[in-house]
Amino acid sequence: MKTTSVTRVPLRLANSYLVSGKKTIIVDAGDPGFSQGIYRAMQREGINRSDISLIFITHGHIDHYGSVFALKKALDVPVAIHRLDQIYLESGTQAPLHPLNRPAALIKRVGQDMRVRHGNFKSDIIIDDQLDLLRFGVEGAILPTPGHTLGSASLFIPDGRAVTGDLIIRRHLFRGPAEACAFLHDVDKFHNSVNLLKLYGVKKIYPGHGAPIDMEPVYQRESRRIAINETR
Repeated sequence: MKTTSVTRVPLRLANSYLVSGKKTIIVDAGDPGFSQGIYRAMQREGINRSDISLIFITHGHIDHYGSVFALKKALDVPVAIHRLDQIYLESGTQAPLHPLNRPAALIKRVGQDMRVRHGNFKSDIIIDDQLDLLRFGVEGAILPTPGHTLGSASLFIPDGRAVTGDLIIRRHLFRGPAEACAFLHDVDKFHNSVNLLKLYGVKKIYPGHGAPIDMEPVYQRESRRIAINETR
C-alpha cells in the first residue's frame, strides 16, 4: 500500500483534508460554497476527480459538511458519517451545540438554528463501530470518537496520525494550547475518545480548525487529570 499523505485544505474557518493512498478520501467539506477550494487543492496535489473514493464527514455541524452536497453531485462518490449525526447531515441542520463557556454560549445563539437547503440527500455509508478504508484505497479506519457531538468520528492512519474533526482544537481556534473544543455534548465520552487516540498510538492529529497538533501534551494533561481524580 502506498504511504498515506494528508493534505490540509483551509476553507475559511474550518479545514477539509485530502487523505491519499492508492485513492483519495475527502474528510469534511467546510461551509456551503467552498467546494472550489477543495478542487483547487486537488489540482495542486495532482489528484484527479476520478481518484476520489469517499467523502467522510467527521460530525454534523454545517462548517464541516456544508459543501458536501455540491461535492457529492460533482464527484458521484459515497458519503460516510456516523449514525448518531446522520440526521443532521441529511436534514441540513446543526447537531446540538453544548457550550462550555460564555463566548461559546453566544456563538450558540447564532449558530444553533442555521440550516443548509439541499435536495433529497441521503448518506451512503452509516458508521456504527469501525469502517475499514482499504476498499477505498487508503490504509486506515474510521472509528467513533464522541464528545464534541455524540456522532463524532475520526480517521485513524496506522502510522500514528488521525484526522479528528473538532474533538480537540486550539484554545483560540488557530493559536494557543490544544484542548477540548468549547462545545462538548458529553464530557466523559470526550475523555474516553482522547484515551482511544492514545491507545491507538496517535501522536499527531489534524484538527477541524488550524494546524496539526502534537498529542503528547494533551495526553500528559489527561494523565494529570486522572491522577487528581484518583486522589479525591
